[in-house]
Amino acid sequence: MKGKHKKNKGFTPLQQSVKRIDITGFTISELLLVFVVVCIIAASLFPVIRYSRDRMDRTVCTNNLREIGLALYIYAAEHGGIFPSSLKELYDEGYLSNERRADCPGSKNKGIPEKPDYIYTAGLSVKSPSESILVKDKAKNHKSGWNNVMEVNGAIRGDGK
Repeated sequence: MKGKHKKNKGFTPLQQSVKRIDITGFTISELLLVFVVVCIIAASLFPVIRYSRDRMDRTVCTNNLREIGLALYIYAAEHGGIFPSSLKELYDEGYLSNERRADCPGSKNKGIPEKPDYIYTAGLSVKSPSESILVKDKAKNHKSGWNNVMEVNGAIRGDGK
């Protein structure tokens, strides 16, 4: 029975049977490196996000003009070819019901039917020159200098960058 038991060397039998697990963490330099890499990736994505946000605002603005244009033409069809004296009249008479149509998402101010984010040219009719501007963005609605324009013929085009 010699050599059956090893010497304790100061440890209890329970301490000898438990395996030691080394837990290691990240060093400060490793964490700093990961942080720097994440910051670089985020910084490179910001222009892409800003560009796509501006494109989305322009698209919503174009859709608003399209809806306003449809309401203007329905109004004109029921009023002898004459467009209303203001965009607010479209809301008052029920041709437009969604007040968000008066708000350009690219604008800092919230447009309302009484004070829309669009400039309306009153006094036109369906017989006016087709390239005449009927409704357009107010200056500086879009940060990029873009402006949506709707002509009497119903065409919507973008002017700017």
